[in-house]
Amino acid sequence: MAEMNVEQQRVAHYAFLASLMPELIGRLSWSRAQIEAHRTAAFRELLRHVRAHSPWHARRTAHLDPCTATLADIVRLPTMTKSDLMENWDEIVTIPGASRREAEEALRKMTDQFYIWGDNVLFASGGTGGQPGLFLCDWSAAAATWAGMARGFMGSLAPLAMRGIEVPQQVRLAWIAAEMSAHASYVMGRIFSNPHNPTHRLSAWRSADELIPELNAIQPHFVGSYPSFIPALAAATKAGELKIEPRVMYFGAEHLSDGRRQLARQTWPQADILTCWGTSEGGGTFPCPNGDGFHISEDLVIIEPVDDAGAPVAPGERSAGIYFTNLVNKALPIIRYYIDDIFEMSDGSCACGSSYQKVRQVHGRSLEMFRYEAISVHPATLELAVLEQPRILEYQIRQTPRGAHLVYRSKGEIDAARLSVKMRQALLSYGLQEPEITIEKIAHLERTAAGKLKHYVPLTH
Repeated sequence: MAEMNVEQQRVAHYAFLASLMPELIGRLSWSRAQIEAHRTAAFRELLRHVRAHSPWHARRTAHLDPCTATLADIVRLPTMTKSDLMENWDEIVTIPGASRREAEEALRKMTDQFYIWGDNVLFASGGTGGQPGLFLCDWSAAAATWAGMARGFMGSLAPLAMRGIEVPQQVRLAWIAAEMSAHASYVMGRIFSNPHNPTHRLSAWRSADELIPELNAIQPHFVGSYPSFIPALAAATKAGELKIEPRVMYFGAEHLSDGRRQLARQTWPQADILTCWGTSEGGGTFPCPNGDGFHISEDLVIIEPVDDAGAPVAPGERSAGIYFTNLVNKALPIIRYYIDDIFEMSDGSCACGSSYQKVRQVHGRSLEMFRYEAISVHPATLELAVLEQPRILEYQIRQTPRGAHLVYRSKGEIDAARLSVKMRQALLSYGLQEPEITIEKIAHLERTAAGKLKHYVPLTH
């Protein structure tokens, strides 16, 4: 495929995605035994691959036999961090002749498609900790990752066929996300947009007021966005400015709080409100078919919720982070890679009947914690006071040495006195003495290169 031009590559890769989707959807009905058998085989294949092609991983996995290893053996492997990845990139990558230096140089020159070394896909991520990450994905793994997440939407889009809309050719999709960037959400979304029915991509760097006319013109059946856009879009709908009737509203890449989920359901009662969790290291989950949270794509990845000491965390308890293993990407293998997302797994089966592990909630990231000497505060506690204010459209909570500073954008006046009292009470509940709360209304909040809005800014950042 190296001789193809960029557009031919895109068409070929989308065609492969379309051919892969039935299989990935079929796996949703797998029993627990089928899932475990597949995971064991995929884990052994990953071990064989890195032993043969990745010197760094080969040394670290030498004590495991790829022919007999089981999933229980994964705890015998050392963990890796983003620093490990970046410092040993050239020994981890399995593409002959590939190097971090050449990848970084190519990234600086790329303008749209991000193909490199034939049909491998290159993208970058800044991450909560501020250390940039450089990721490479072979195109078949990229398709499996995208399909693995998208299969959760299929049940919600199926009713459109009953209205005479042929899926996927006539389904209108609008996605509010990053503009042209090296972020995975842009790169993968660009590659796997149906060439016969392209997704309408709207810039998350623009205000909701600018997006409303375009959404009204598109009249999308499916809207993808960040949860931080929910208040502004809901307010515009209530005011009669936004006039759309989507079948699916998908909110991802940021934490979807219970308050915002409820606001979305009240605003678009005819739509399925879906979400899932994903990472640049390889996707990770798919929306629950009944619209209640999401499941781990265990056929594609391994996620181990762990405590501060790296020990497994039981279902129903919050982790300090996770170890993430990508079972399908062979270009830049990721094995037991630490991510600081706070996972809480469900301690029972899901009402949808799926045998895949259910995630009850992802409670932000441990690096977002506000730390005041011996006291640690999760800023989501402060956020509850903000969510009581329906006129606040966007906000950011910034830690200060003795409390927090809230900056916000609103449509109309808010109850600043109540907001201040509630935020102060939240900090008092953790034992912080005489907390200081300041509130500031601003005209604009900066988003990241990926179009996300950082809701929490600890002093450590």
